[in-house]
Amino acid sequence: MVAAVIGAVAYGYNHETKKSAATGQTTASTTSNKVAATTTKKSAPAVVPAKNYCTNNTLSQLVLVSISKQHLWACDGTTTAYDSPVVTGMESYAADLTPPGTYHIYAKETNIDLKGCDATGCWDDPVSYWMPWLDNQYGQYGFHDATWRTPSEFGNVNIYAPYTASVVGSHGCVELPLATAKWIYNWSVVGTTVTIES
Repeated sequence: MVAAVIGAVAYGYNHETKKSAATGQTTASTTSNKVAATTTKKSAPAVVPAKNYCTNNTLSQLVLVSISKQHLWACDGTTTAYDSPVVTGMESYAADLTPPGTYHIYAKETNIDLKGCDATGCWDDPVSYWMPWLDNQYGQYGFHDATWRTPSEFGNVNIYAPYTASVVGSHGCVELPLATAKWIYNWSVVGTTVTIES
């Protein structure tokens, strides 16, 4: 019985649809036992442009890092050439926080081991790309890949968590996904300006 009703409705709809020769538009007439043809057009969602963090840059190359946003932007003048989530240092320890300020990449190396010790212990981390930009009383700070992290950790680590937590910030460096480290390494030059903001 249900199949017969559906078939009758479809038959009624197919035979009541007409194409106007004058306009070329299809119209459907309806009665109480016919199906109305309705088309709802959905509008596309509005595209919200991403904020350009390079707008006020006056340098030919700048790497801008936001500690609070856990993000990096590589600026070609006022154009954002690349951006990526990052992991910065553990804020609870003076030797391990990422120090705000303006610096310059002073070396570029590949395939090295980063070794050091501080109040949280010692580490020996092999990295593919190393771009240091600061030496101070606590050691060297720079950009490097961190393949020991899962992709979801970049941009999402609690940098205020104690060292005993399961996932913590870096020892002060700006840790990058491998693809980002490779891109920054190839794009930057010795002397590229680095600005670290809170």
